[in-house]
Amino acid sequence: MACDLTSGRLWECKEQVGGIKTVYFADFGDLTGLTVSNGAISTGLTGKTLYRYELPDYTGNLTETLTASAESGTLFYEQALEITLHKLRAVDSDEIKLLAKGRPHIIVKDNNDNLLLLGKIKGMNVTTVAGQSGTAAGDMSGYVLSFTGSEYDAAPFVADLTGASIVTTNP
Repeated sequence: MACDLTSGRLWECKEQVGGIKTVYFADFGDLTGLTVSNGAISTGLTGKTLYRYELPDYTGNLTETLTASAESGTLFYEQALEITLHKLRAVDSDEIKLLAKGRPHIIVKDNNDNLLLLGKIKGMNVTTVAGQSGTAAGDMSGYVLSFTGSEYDAAPFVADLTGASIVTTNP
């Protein structure tokens, strides 16, 4: 059985920061033919369409939780993403509704420039969207979107987005 450990890990320097700076959405089923090696996607994004959403500083959070059960012999990864988009806009409301109807694949770029693919096999589901205007002048006006997904493997790292068709519009 291939359950034996293969390596250890030394203490790492404190040189990381939290947060997410960008997310890229792809329609479910559009990210086929990806090559994953050693936990990273090395090829397969050429010609794929990704929709880029830049986030305000420190308004995105990704949590991936491994759950294993000795009783049932199962293991899976629960992926949870929360992002904030500033401004309430009709065009965003329409696009958010499309996200909620589908189950997109999501590539997250964190503040350390790591790229991770969420929902690689089964996609991600919108669980809540909160549009808020705030109360006081300094309160946030915009949307908070929450996504969840359940996968057999951890989110693979993405080597780079070279070759992908990245759509960025700000109507």
